[in-house]
Amino acid sequence: MADKKDRKDIICSCTGTTKQKILQLIDDGATDIAKISSATGAMTGCASCDVLIIDLLKEHIKS
Repeated sequence: MADKKDRKDIICSCTGTTKQKILQLIDDGATDIAKISSATGAMTGCASCDVLIIDLLKEHIKS
């Protein structure tokens, strides 16, 4: 079972996708929400995580 720290780092509660997973994908070259969604399933359920994922992309994509 995930500890409390892991649960609060979840960005997509539908798939259990964590902030760390998304940041790893960005580091590995995922540059848009479609690539992250394809890799994790995030944004395919209720889609309430889309804004959080877009914000992470904006913060961490190197221009």
